Amino acid sequence: MFRLALAYLLRHFTQLLAVLGMAVGLTALLCLLSVMNGLIEADRTSVRGPLSDLLLIPPASSPPPHWADYRRLLAGVPEVAAAAPHLVAYAVLGYSGSERMMERTLSSDLNGVQVVGVDPDLELRVGGFRSSLEAAVEAPVADPDRPFGDQDPEAFGWRPPVLVSDQHVRHFLLRPGERIQLGALPPVLPGPDEPFTAVNGSFDVVGSYSSTDYKVGMDRLYLRREDLRRNLLGSNSAEFNEVLIDLRPGTEPERAKAAILAAFRSAGLEPPGGPAGGSLETWEERLAVYLAAIENERRVTGLVMFFVVVVAGFGLYATLSALVRAKVRDLGVLAALGFSPLRRGGLLLLTGGIGSALGSLAGYAAAGWLSQGDRLEKLLAGLGIEVFSPGIYVVTGLPTLWLPHLARFYALCAFLTGLLFTAVPALRAATLAPVEALRYE
Repeated sequence: MFRLALAYLLRHFTQLLAVLGMAVGLTALLCLLSVMNGLIEADRTSVRGPLSDLLLIPPASSPPPHWADYRRLLAGVPEVAAAAPHLVAYAVLGYSGSERMMERTLSSDLNGVQVVGVDPDLELRVGGFRSSLEAAVEAPVADPDRPFGDQDPEAFGWRPPVLVSDQHVRHFLLRPGERIQLGALPPVLPGPDEPFTAVNGSFDVVGSYSSTDYKVGMDRLYLRREDLRRNLLGSNSAEFNEVLIDLRPGTEPERAKAAILAAFRSAGLEPPGGPAGGSLETWEERLAVYLAAIENERRVTGLVMFFVVVVAGFGLYATLSALVRAKVRDLGVLAALGFSPLRRGGLLLLTGGIGSALGSLAGYAAAGWLSQGDRLEKLLAGLGIEVFSPGIYVVTGLPTLWLPHLARFYALCAFLTGLLFTAVPALRAATLAPVEALRYE
């Protein structure tokens, strides 16, 4: 019966066109999903920026926690590869010489920024801080291992060094040697009857870093943690308010989180996420809303494009229906020879299944080949098509990411869709009466 089904399929040009249509539809779907996957992966990398595997925010306590205690605790967790403290503050940025404008926060010369105090030796071991320094374009630091330089704090006119983003250099011309002013709220707000005094400080730009996230690039400056406390927040501020944690390769984040929480309890410290607040989360959990939005976009695109495969499956149904009409005599002879209705229907179903399988396999193979390297981009370029113009988009080239499990899922769905469409002609063949079929003889 398999040979007969194969003969029905391959000896009719219209049947082969239906198979080709399904292959082309599935190829288009999988190539589009490959491009979507590449864009999503690039977007995930971009939005992650300098974030590490885990982000720890300590619970509120009085007095504030000491970094030495946290560092010792995290060093004893086998799953943790490295950890670095952050002291995050918010300030108003002004150019050197614009002190008189600090009161007017709506001035175009001022900008609200996030100031991140780091320990350079620890920060270089976690997240993407080192890569952002090495990728700087506008004002790269001379030595990424010493991003803040080796200036003598006792030298005349010395000001704490600050790192700005490439975006700051381009838009605000904050080049190395430029002196900026930062104005921040005091770490502890005064009471109702106490005078309020803003804290201002002067800092020297020593270089820039590259930010893949435009919002982060326009909002973030880096200082040494001790400089931030000494020159802007004061010695009574917290030593840190966030910890970046990188895990050892192959470590499951949930297992690492459980180990870290257990270490907190063993050390007698309040674990994050309890009644006192704080949190311990992965970077995906920190950006869950945004990542869910782009993942939903992928699902919607796949659903819309799958209708191309449905249309191709309808073509298979049409050609098989025509085949049943053309093979009425053959089906009548088979019935007279003892082919049961189930076998007659199975013959047509097998014919459609072979066609659907061939179309799905051909589409899967073609899409997999095109999605490797820059083959799809070269193919479109040969047709004179430029998808992402560098003058409009920040994407360079045509990013593709082939996810075999996702491609196999859609190929299986395409096969089942084709099989479903062949069920109607198969049912008609099964219910065909032998006498009515042989009447055409």
